Formats: sequence, C-alpha cells, structure tokens
Amino acid sequence: MGDIDPMVDAFVAEGEQAIDSLPSHAGRINQLLSTHFPAQTLEAVHAAMRPAVEGAPALNKKVAELSSLAREEAAVASAQFRKIEMWLRLKSPAVSDGNNFGVDVQNYVVGELATMRAAMDGMMASGRDYHWARSEGLNKMHGDEKHSKVIDSSKEVKDGKEEVSKSEKESQVVTKPASKLDYTEYVVCVDVRQYHQVFAQLTDMRDNYLKAHVLFAKNMKKLADPRGDGDGKSANVMSMF
Repeated sequence: MGDIDPMVDAFVAEGEQAIDSLPSHAGRINQLLSTHFPAQTLEAVHAAMRPAVEGAPALNKKVAELSSLAREEAAVASAQFRKIEMWLRLKSPAVSDGNNFGVDVQNYVVGELATMRAAMDGMMASGRDYHWARSEGLNKMHGDEKHSKVIDSSKEVKDGKEEVSKSEKESQVVTKPASKLDYTEYVVCVDVRQYHQVFAQLTDMRDNYLKAHVLFAKNMKKLADPRGDGDGKSANVMSMF
C-alpha cells in the first residue's frame, strides 16, 4: 500500500485546508449578499425590472449574471464539501467491536455534509430552468411567428406542347396574444423569482459553510481521532488494511 500512502496524505491535506477555509468562504458569500442584494422589497424589485421587459425582447442582464454567480458558487461549495467528506472517510479507524461513539459522530457529520452538498448540487440547474421559463413567456408576449408558402401554377400551350409554370410566395404572420399585459407581468415575476432564488441560494451556501464549521469546531477531536488512540493520524490512516 506504500504507493497509495502519498495520495492519501495529499487528500488528507486537501481536506484539512477545506475545513480551515469554511469561515472564509462564509464571509466571502456574506459580502456578495451585501453587495448584490441591498435591502428592498420584492415589490420594489418588480417595479425596477418591469420597464426592461416592456421593451424589445432581451436578457435581464442583472438576473442572468446573478444566476451565473450562484452556479459558480454552488460548484465551489460542492467541491469543498466533497474534500471534507473524503477527509472524514480517510480518518475512519479500523473496523472493530466497541468504542465506536467517535465513529458514530463521524458518520453523523458525513451525513449532514452530504445532505448540504446534494442541495447545493441542485442549485446549479436553477439558471437553466429560469431561462427556459422566461423564454416561454417572451414568446407569448411577442407573438407566435408563422410562415406559410403559397404555390401558384398555370398551364400554357406553346408549339403544341403543354407547359406548367409555378411560382411560390412566402408569407409571414405574427399573431399577438390578447392577454399581453398578463404575459408581461408573468415575465417580470419570473425575473423577480429568480432574483430572490439566487439570494436564497447564496444565503443557504453561506449558512452551510457556517454549519459545517460549527460541526467541526465542536467535534474535531472525535472527527480526527474517533477512538482517541491516535489511529486517526494520516500516517496510520491505512492501518485498517
């Protein structure tokens, strides 16, 4: 197993760095929340976004950028939590009877981390769902564009031979919905909902970093060395084999 030990040590070191960085990640996201989400009502957000929807079809640049920000932060958080989960797995002692309270603590923390990570993995799809819902509303607002072709044919007799001539004409028809005002409000509501959802997602990520930090701060002794016999040291991490 000697060839594997350096890799195990590297993963343990990565996990330790991820654990140490939990508070800084929480502080960084807290700053993002303060920068991008000033205190205001959703009604005020709705009113501010409505004029852009009433114009020509275009992206809501602000919401699109915030959605991209949330996706990137979710990817970072997921990667950090995976490193920490791996650290805990590598710190698991050899399987034996008795004195397993520390192992139970490890398993509990792994479960909590996995639950938080799964929720953050799901956040990476919210931008996709937002753009799809918004595009559907914009299509309804600005009408359905339909194309049709009309083919005219005529017959002529030249030099005793019948010839058929054809001509094509293409027409474009745009149908406007009768309830355009409602579709306009729908698109604005989609924008506002995504704006608030990004706020909620970043808040959850910040809180997850903090919850993970507290779990480790309160239980680090049991997590690093669940049986208190030094078997949790990285040098002995492969002793179970």
